[in-house]
Formats: sequence, C-alpha cells, structure tokens
Amino acid sequence: MPRCCHAVFAAALLAAACPFAWADEDAATRLTDAIRKLTAHVSQVSILTADQIDRQAAIIADNAKALGETRDAIREAFALVAAYDDRVGPLFINDATRNGMPRKPGPGLELHRALFAVQQGLIDHAYTPANLRRFADVLDGALFKTSAYFPGPVARPADPGTVHKVRVNASQPRPWGSPVMYDEDPARRPTGCYLAPGDIATVSVPPAMANRGFSVRVGAHSWNLAEKPRMLRLDRVSLTYPITAVDTRVANPLGGSIYIEVPPKADLGVVTVRIRRAVRSPFFSERSFDKTTLKQWREVERERPGPWADFESDKFMVQVPTSWITAYDDPAKLMRDWDTAMDCVSELFGRPLVRPKSVLYVQVDVVIRGDAYYPGYPQSNFAYSPHTRETGHSSQWLLKGPQFDGATIFHELGHAQLFTKYSGEVEAVVNLPYVAVLNKGFGVDLDKAFGRSFDNESISLDQAAIMWMVTENFRQGKPMDISNTERDEVRYQHRGYGKYVEIVGLFGWKALGDFWRAVQVDYIKGIDPPRNDDPTDGRILRMSKAAGADLTPLIHFWGVHPTDPAALKAAMDQAGLKPSARIYDRLVHYKSLIPMSSADFAKHASVIFPRGIRQGQNPLYGEGWYAAWLPRYDETDGARAQAALQAMIDRYYPSGRPCR
Repeated sequence: MPRCCHAVFAAALLAAACPFAWADEDAATRLTDAIRKLTAHVSQVSILTADQIDRQAAIIADNAKALGETRDAIREAFALVAAYDDRVGPLFINDATRNGMPRKPGPGLELHRALFAVQQGLIDHAYTPANLRRFADVLDGALFKTSAYFPGPVARPADPGTVHKVRVNASQPRPWGSPVMYDEDPARRPTGCYLAPGDIATVSVPPAMANRGFSVRVGAHSWNLAEKPRMLRLDRVSLTYPITAVDTRVANPLGGSIYIEVPPKADLGVVTVRIRRAVRSPFFSERSFDKTTLKQWREVERERPGPWADFESDKFMVQVPTSWITAYDDPAKLMRDWDTAMDCVSELFGRPLVRPKSVLYVQVDVVIRGDAYYPGYPQSNFAYSPHTRETGHSSQWLLKGPQFDGATIFHELGHAQLFTKYSGEVEAVVNLPYVAVLNKGFGVDLDKAFGRSFDNESISLDQAAIMWMVTENFRQGKPMDISNTERDEVRYQHRGYGKYVEIVGLFGWKALGDFWRAVQVDYIKGIDPPRNDDPTDGRILRMSKAAGADLTPLIHFWGVHPTDPAALKAAMDQAGLKPSARIYDRLVHYKSLIPMSSADFAKHASVIFPRGIRQGQNPLYGEGWYAAWLPRYDETDGARAQAALQAMIDRYYPSGRPCR
C-alpha cells in the first residue's frame, strides 16, 4: 500500500475512534471563515449579498461552541464586533436596531442578526473559568458597545487595584414548612459592586466557601429571552462562575452587577467578600446585619456610577435602573412598605416572616420574560426602555410601594407560594395575597381591597355574590363551573375566591393564617394534601376548625359543595363546630341582593362595567355573558335564584337563625 494511502487509512481510523476531533476542527474552520467574510463585508473590503450574510450567520449559529475553543476564534470574533460597532453602530443603538429586531428573519436586518449571533455566541461559549485563565490576553478589555444600551454605560474603575469589601449572607438554611417555588435555587446576594464591560475582576471569599456550591454571578438579568418574538437585547446576558478557590476571576463583555449565589443548605453566616477591579453601584440595604442610613443613601449610594441599583431587605429584593433613583430620597420607607407586604403574605400562609431567601425578588427588564406574566426568582414582569430619558425619580409604582399597584405581582407571588386550594381555584385564589396586603398591611377597606386585587375596584363582596347568584348554575343549585373552559366561573374572577374574603370579613385574617399554618405543621408531620386539589370535605373541616365555626353553608354558597354532607356534618359535630349566626345573616343578606327584574339586573351590570357593556364579545363569559343576558334576565330568573338560596338556608339552618 502506498505511504499516502497508509496516512489516509490511519486518519480514517482516528476519525472513527475520535469523531469529534474532526468535527470540531471542521467547525472551527467554517466558523473562522464565516467571521472573516463578515468582517470583510463590514469593512467594505468584500461586500456580501443578503443571502450570503444569512449563510455566514447560520454557520456561526451552528458552530457557536467553537467561538470559545481557541484564542484566534475569540480574537477574530471580537474584531468583527469592534468593526461593526465602529462602522455601523452597536446593536440596539444604531438606527436599524434601535427599536429591536423581529425574531423571525426578514429583509434588511441580515447583518445585524449575524452580529447578534456572534455576540451571543461569545457570551455563551467564550466566557468560561478556563478561558479567563488561558485567553486572558484576548478577553481583558474585550467588550460589546451595545452594553451602553443594556445593561447600561459605566466607566472602568479609575484605580483598578482598589478592593471593595462587602458583607453578604452566605447561608440559605432549609426552609420551614411545605415547599415554595425556587426553594431549591441559589439565593442571590447583592454586593453593591459592578463590573465594567471588558474588565476582568477578582472576587475573593473565605476559604470555607470554595468548592461548596457557591458561585459569582455577573449580571442580574438571568432569564433567557430566546423565545421572545422580538429581540430587544441579547437573549442571555448573565454569567456565573463557580467558586472553587479563594480567588475567582469573572468577566462579561456587557458588564453587570456582581452577586454571590448561595446554595441551599449553606450555613456560613455573614461573610466578608473582597472584589478587585470593579466599580460601585447604588445599593440600599435594609438587611438585619447591614442597614444603609438615609444620609449614606442621599450623599453616597445613589451617586454610585453602576447603571443598576439594588434594594434588599431580609424579605424583599429589587433591581431598577440607576437612572430611576438618582433623585430618589427615601428608600427606607419603600423597603418598610415592601417588608410589610411580605409579612402579610407570610402570615396568610402560616410561614415564618424571614425565610431562607427573599419572599419576593423582582426586577425590571427591556421586556417581560414570558409570553404572559409568570412567577420567578427574579419575577420579571416589568418592562422599560433604556432609550427613555429619566429624571432620577421614576414614577414607576415599584418605587412607590406595593399599596399602589400590585395586583399582577402578588397574583404571581401567590402562584409561587404553592399553597393548598380547592379544585379549580388555581387562577383565582392566588389573588388573595394582595387583598391581605392592601387590607391588613395598609388599611384599605376590605371590599376595596377585594376589588383592587383583580383590577376592578367596583367588585365588592356583594357584587361578586350577585355575579354568582345570577347564573344558571346557581339557580339550579349546582356548583360553580371549574371546567377550565370559557364557561368556567372561577378562574380569573372575583367570585372564584370570594369565599376566602368572606371568611376574613366574618372571622378575621387570623382564621386563614391559622388554617394554612396547620397545613405547614401537617406537612412537617408527613401529611401533604394535593396543592391544587385539596379534598373538599377535609378542607372545609380544617378551615372550620381554624375559624371556630361550621363554614359548610358559606363554602356551599360560594359554589363548592360538600362531597359527603352527612359525614361532614358528623365530623363538625364531633369537633364541636356549630352553625354560625354570622353566616346565616350573610346568606339572608345575599338573598335580598338578588336582582328581581330586568332593571335590577341592568343596574348590577352597570356597577360591574361602569363604562358600558360592549357588544360582540364571547357570550360564554365576562362582558359578553352580560351582554347576552341583559335582554333575557327577568323576574322569573330572580325568583328561581331566591328559591335556590332559600333552599340552601333551610338545609343548613332548619331551625332558623342560631343564637350565635
């Protein structure tokens, strides 16, 4: 066999034994070739057609992993980014991308999409702990000028040798009670330090933190936005570096706030962390071990150059753009108000006031993180534009306090609490926490708090009860519809959680707090009822014990019927729980509210929809249902509803009103 054939044969054997070696080499070659062609295009040395640019972008996206494998690949990719930034203008700052780019490819944006792919690939694959050691000469000083748009502009430290000493809570003990969302995630602890784009900082920690699951995060915005239909920033902008030694080098071509991430079950207490080659960012701390005074805030902290500001207590954390707070005077009151709100939520669900991580962690981003609102750590349901000029004192309600506009934020926080519910209540009773915040925390009238908890202050308990009593299901003595269809009478509706607010009105917030605390105690004992399908009769009994009265008639009225009424009644008797005069009076009151004519029904509808009822809506629910029934409802319907409610009263109160 000729020698060349031997070489080919040997190479084939090597490829068969190590297929990725050849694939990686080929990927690196294709990647480098694509980057060079795009660089020549940007530099106007060799102009590409739109289709040719798309092909190079596809090659880069398909082989992005190779961007972090060699010094030359990283160097050439950053050279392309620098050429684009200088000749075209940075992403989301130049005229073509200032308002973002559609995710779906279209004509005219080919080059910008290609540069998006290059920069995202560098973030995803070039910034590894190993590369910060191997390729420090290339990565040191490498930056994306789009960072001036997001996360924001900041100058490099005047003295890169300055060391900032900060204290962080390096503990995240096992939580008490049943799980909540994100219990198993690291706790994020702000340092008040910010990494300038292109710099490589060193974070030094006590030896006990090395190889214990701790990490350093650069950039608070950790949600991946790759599924968003419009690109308003790079999809992934936050980087984490595991702490495996006393010193950890960190970098990010966009820069970002620096955090220590604390793993579950960590127990090192408050530790001192040293950060070199970083600038400071505004940080207002209301933590038990470190409290910022108003003098410090007004004279020092709000003047810090980092473009994002952190606010943290032992119960609440938020990040907002620094441009929102340079003239903001009193974060102490803000944090007290947020802590009050957190206490209301914790007390409602029978949990400790201080938990292993923040009860609620929210942040602002260029777009909400999902296709709808979601819970999260951080909860990211608030959008802003970096292009908007700010005065230093934003009117955004996050900086006013939870009592101003918190329906969405507490609805999602309700989901995160994973508390027990009757069947079908998942998208209804999660509005209850905001009722507690407004009423218990800030003294808002219970009816108004109930209305505001789902964005319609016109809906009081009385109106919610009428909304239920005018339905065909009520008139026929049936439960509320929980079919999760357009006919559903519970989800996203006040009447779906009116029963809980009714309990508060009759027996106080303590009754609900005691009920859910008992759930926590049961969980610790090994009793864990289904969170979203808590068996009806057992739940009625346990809630009744917390309230000190038989709640069966009230729960029945609000559309949840007992499964085995006789057995439930026997259990109530055994527990010494008597029928309640207060509940009797409420049922009689509700009977008096039932619309008895077409005019009465129209008057009720005008309260629920004070701006009028539009035609053409879906007749199965909401406004469309009312539009369909306005010409149909009459005294016959009212009489049937009254008869149904009287039958309920007779069933539970055969001897009439009880003495107490």
